[in-house]
Amino acid sequence: MAVPARGSSRTAYREDVARLFVDSLKQVGVDFAVLLPDTILYAVDELLFTDPDIDTLVCAREDEGIGMAFGAALGGKRPVVLMEGSGIGLSPLVLARGMVMRLPILLLAAHNTVYGERLAAHNATRMVLQPGLDALRIPYHVLKNASEIPWAVRELSDTMQGQQTPAAILVPRHICIED
Repeated sequence: MAVPARGSSRTAYREDVARLFVDSLKQVGVDFAVLLPDTILYAVDELLFTDPDIDTLVCAREDEGIGMAFGAALGGKRPVVLMEGSGIGLSPLVLARGMVMRLPILLLAAHNTVYGERLAAHNATRMVLQPGLDALRIPYHVLKNASEIPWAVRELSDTMQGQQTPAAILVPRHICIED
């Protein structure tokens, strides 16, 4: 079911997809989330705030959130960081540091580089998101439809735990928002 965001009459978020994300994260043991609120992942953020099984914090910058997640991983938590895709471009140094320390975290990033991007301002995201992940050799998957969510979360969770590395799921607008 799609519902408009608070205060918005134009954006209809797919609550079923948000629930699928949160349930999939819980299935792999995610118990800590850090997020910088984002338009595409809004409904997922809202569910995380109310879920008693996942400690959820808000950060001021994406690199700060990644650092918080690495700290949670050091403390035995299984973290996820939710952000706009451009935050990957801000975060290579902190990501590299966590990779050197072999800290597995899952990055869930709104993806504005291929499918349905409507704003020219997001060209900067296109320039840094996937190239940044590729440069750091961080495994990632770009979702094409919502049915891939449980598989992508499970497989990337196995990869990050097995290789002790961050991994990312990139979420295009059409996955979470109905037009």
